[in-house]
Amino acid sequence: MTAEKILIVDDDEDILLIVQTILASAGYSAMTAHNGREGVDMALELRPDLILLDVMMPELSGWEVCTTLKNAPETRQIPIAMLTVKSEIRDLITGMQVGADDYITKPFTRRKLLSTVRKLLDDRGEEVPAYIPSENEEVRFKNLLFDGVTELPTVPIIIDALRDRLLDNRDLGVLFIDVEQYSHIEETYGWEVFDALLRHTGKALRRMLGTVFATEDFVAVNRAGGSDFYVFTTMEAGEDAFSRLQRKARQVEESLRGSLDEAFGSRIHKRIGVFVGYSVIHSNPQMRVERLVYRALRQAIAIATTKEEERQTMLRETFQEILRKRRIRTVYQPIFDLNTMELYGHEALTRGPMETAFESPELLFQFAGDHEAIWELEQLCIESSAAHYQGAPGGHLFINVEADSITALTTRKETLEPLLNLKQRVVIEVTERSAIRDIPVFREALAALRDRGFQIAIDDAGSGYASLQSIAELRPNYLKVANTLITGLHADTIKRDVVEMLVNLARRIDATCVAEGIETPEDLEECRRLGIPYGQGFYLGVPEEIPATGPARDFVRVK
Repeated sequence: MTAEKILIVDDDEDILLIVQTILASAGYSAMTAHNGREGVDMALELRPDLILLDVMMPELSGWEVCTTLKNAPETRQIPIAMLTVKSEIRDLITGMQVGADDYITKPFTRRKLLSTVRKLLDDRGEEVPAYIPSENEEVRFKNLLFDGVTELPTVPIIIDALRDRLLDNRDLGVLFIDVEQYSHIEETYGWEVFDALLRHTGKALRRMLGTVFATEDFVAVNRAGGSDFYVFTTMEAGEDAFSRLQRKARQVEESLRGSLDEAFGSRIHKRIGVFVGYSVIHSNPQMRVERLVYRALRQAIAIATTKEEERQTMLRETFQEILRKRRIRTVYQPIFDLNTMELYGHEALTRGPMETAFESPELLFQFAGDHEAIWELEQLCIESSAAHYQGAPGGHLFINVEADSITALTTRKETLEPLLNLKQRVVIEVTERSAIRDIPVFREALAALRDRGFQIAIDDAGSGYASLQSIAELRPNYLKVANTLITGLHADTIKRDVVEMLVNLARRIDATCVAEGIETPEDLEECRRLGIPYGQGFYLGVPEEIPATGPARDFVRVK
């Protein structure tokens, strides 16, 4: 019987030797590649039965290699296990996006390596391949020509149909629709939520065919995996044709924004950006249709960009007014003991003025960071959080502070004074929107805050910059487990593994876990099962200006 072939891709010679020796002793045929490019070439040439793939490599990372192989018909069905170190939590989550079948953390035992390898090899072929054989060149390029998320064609697919209309001397209008811009939805809520939003956008635009647009008009995307949409519509004859196109652009923007807010308002707690630009493709037999189309696309994008520049000017003026007139709102989200459902405390959350873009705290703080006003905004938020809090004495108040502001906070007695006067235990919740550049200096600043009676929490543990390394170095009193890990926790084995890792780490450093983003009874039960003692989320209690003072609603007591 021919030995099963396993390809190991890693730039570490020691790892290659260890893994190859273990696999060979178990009867496998182990081959090695020393970088990502070599790994892709060998996988395409040798078609191994399994690939073990390191994450961090020069030239091509493990994620890029995995994406390449999972998109190639010849290698799509080969199982891939990622090799990652325990401090790289984000690597485990990213593996879900690029199609990895499993992961093995370093350092690993011989037993763990062989059991994972055997499981992946045994599971091969259980599902019918989701692609037509590679001889079919049309299918080979399908992933490049159609977007798998929205199931919409890319622009090159519909060029011929556009050519027919332009050669028939009919002008075409084109609308450019961007649903990303300043939203930053994917990096806050994860790729699954953003994919759902893009799917909804594609369906909403298709539903406009036959109403806002003619049934024979086209909806397309710029490229597979993007967030830019185009609608190509036949221009009606008449002097006001361009005005009608402008009205359609406004109608699409208003309708789409309303549809997205209704569909995702309970899941995405921030404003969703929608921008629409427009242009006309004039029939011209002296020019190539492709160049006519792409020139019009650039013009439509330019109009949307101009709107964005105008918006930025308005945002600067609004932001300065917020600081000058102190126009922020503080709301308080309750935190509960997940076993008794008794109130444990609150997290103070900042909002800008309602009905403005700055109602979203993400945009508010991002804008402050871009314009070197973080500390000014931070002071305002701390003062407001303390001044309006009416929680029960003895409870806990979690106050978010940007990592870049922690050192400044220790030297500003006037900023700390309102917090020191509270009758509640104050927890400084470190929000890492950027990497902590000097861990020893940062640790000293936290020690100074502890000396003043504050406790320390790390926000968004398991995502962003809140790596296991920084958690271990800073030894916080609380770990706030990121909502991207908690949402859908009950149905996702990788998320469960990561959260369990964080719970175990918290025990080792004598910290307390708090789950963020509990939005279903199933995720609540999974948090309890994993041993997370405290939690918050829209299922348990929404942020309110007057904080809740009693236990959670009875219906969440699902034991």
